[in-house]
Amino acid sequence: MKILLSTLALSGHLISSAVAEDGKIPAYFVLDQTYGGGFDTAAWQAAIDAIKGHGRLVHTYNFAGDKQVVSQAQQDVAKANAQKPIYLVNEKVAKDSTELRQSLATFKEQLRNDTNSKGSQVVAEWPMCALVEQGSEGAVRAMQGGVILLIDHPQAAAHCYAMVQSYFLTPAAPDGKRAAPVSVDATTVAMQATLPPMKLARHILADKAASKPGDFVERPTNVFKPGEEIFVYAYFENVGRINVGTPMSSYEIGLDIEVRDPAGKVVRTFPDAHVFKAESPPPFPVSAKHFTNFATAGIALHDPGDYVVAYIFHDRSRPETPPVTAAFEVTVK
Repeated sequence: MKILLSTLALSGHLISSAVAEDGKIPAYFVLDQTYGGGFDTAAWQAAIDAIKGHGRLVHTYNFAGDKQVVSQAQQDVAKANAQKPIYLVNEKVAKDSTELRQSLATFKEQLRNDTNSKGSQVVAEWPMCALVEQGSEGAVRAMQGGVILLIDHPQAAAHCYAMVQSYFLTPAAPDGKRAAPVSVDATTVAMQATLPPMKLARHILADKAASKPGDFVERPTNVFKPGEEIFVYAYFENVGRINVGTPMSSYEIGLDIEVRDPAGKVVRTFPDAHVFKAESPPPFPVSAKHFTNFATAGIALHDPGDYVVAYIFHDRSRPETPPVTAAFEVTVK
């Protein structure tokens, strides 16, 4: 079932979530506002009100160290004949999308290497936030605990609070796991819908030894020794995204290479020489920069002579659009 929550009107996001037939889907939250973030209470309540408007069971309590709150939540769960969990949730705020992604990357690295993080996991990721479920250590007895990692922006709060609540309103599978609702950023989708074909904004023969990551230096000459790598840097605009506007968004650029003689005759081809691909979730706020990418590639020619080396790039997210070519005249001697 797809629903549009009123709290998401400004952000233009959709939620896809399942609803149990008996309607008894619990969402009991005990908020610990002493964590250091501090919830946007109005946005959180607006999300609750919107969900209640769909006949769903949502209760929220402020913890603030009072164990009576937990006891009351437990009593209400029993009275409502609802399923668990009761969930302790607090918040950690990131200043922007970059900081949010760095926090998530750091946490995931800890999960791989830190035995104290056993039982913790990232259960949901969205463009403006993520929900981290912590292990039982440190949580109030008989409760699960977690942290909302959130970009510090009112629109992010309105979106993410609703997504977190929707997550806990989704029926759990027999193994206890829940499917995270998928958000679709309508702004990003609309931008790609009108995106022109991919184009080359810059391309150079790069000096590999003198270049640094993100800072490519142009080679002073186009003359190469036999067997020396002809290394190029290309920067693209208008690169489409697969699963655009979702946390699963990614890019994929295919590369063919042609070696031509000075008259343009193809003397050697390297079809499907490489595929450049990676995850690319939309940042917040979204800008045209989201649809940019760069690539580096190289081949070596052993026979002396004059050539044109053509690096042909394909936007595989939009195969109907034409490829772009970065061509370089080179001399091997």
